[in-house]
Amino acid sequence: MKGNFIFINTNPISNMILSSGITTADYVNGLDELPDNIILLNGDDDVANGYNSHSRFDLLSGSGEIRRYLLRNPTKQKKFIDFNDEDSLNSLSPFEIAELLYLGHMGTPMGRPFSSKLLNHYIYLDLENNTTRTYYRRFSDFNHVLEIALKRNLREVHNTLRVFLRPLAIKDVDNSILIKLITRANDGLFVVFGALREKSRIYHIPLRILKNPDQVSIILKTKEIESNTDYMGDLTYDLQHSKWDLQWRDDQS
Repeated sequence: MKGNFIFINTNPISNMILSSGITTADYVNGLDELPDNIILLNGDDDVANGYNSHSRFDLLSGSGEIRRYLLRNPTKQKKFIDFNDEDSLNSLSPFEIAELLYLGHMGTPMGRPFSSKLLNHYIYLDLENNTTRTYYRRFSDFNHVLEIALKRNLREVHNTLRVFLRPLAIKDVDNSILIKLITRANDGLFVVFGALREKSRIYHIPLRILKNPDQVSIILKTKEIESNTDYMGDLTYDLQHSKWDLQWRDDQS
């Protein structure tokens, strides 16, 4: 099976998404508004335009600068948490600074992901095996990020098939479909574009659920998806009518 896929594992209780196949460009283009201030958690002092002497963190301010940082060097790991203003950094206790150091080092929060002092809306953490852990204070912000990633992957696959002369103009994904995908992703969902099938001018993209969620890191490393997942149905795109749909094996919607 080809390695072209999107993987998402959602935890709505902690507002966390573990993903693979969603790029920083998808993230940037999917958010309605980028933050104005971020703490660089992995020592990117070469891109920082600020420094907080109290917490000793490098900072990056300005949504335009943050956009350039995220889109530059797409293969380089990026880790950040946003914050409201520098006064909030100056009020951090030693323990709260230690929590941020832990966040950058371990790639997961020590406690709650959202700080009452920083008033952060996002956490972005690139991890090993091309995975990314993100947190959204407003969990629905992920919907559009996922939509952008789905459309990009379908467009890329369509272009490699060279079936049509014109570029494919892909319609938006209904929000109800995005919510159903995200809900099903609590156990780890693969959207396998590499196994896409075309029938009667309809693209069928297999949806597969992890058999053992604890093995996700190994599966993402080996790309042995089919033998470690159960086929659950298809995400479809009708080329003639420009329409997305879901087809679950158990007919559950």
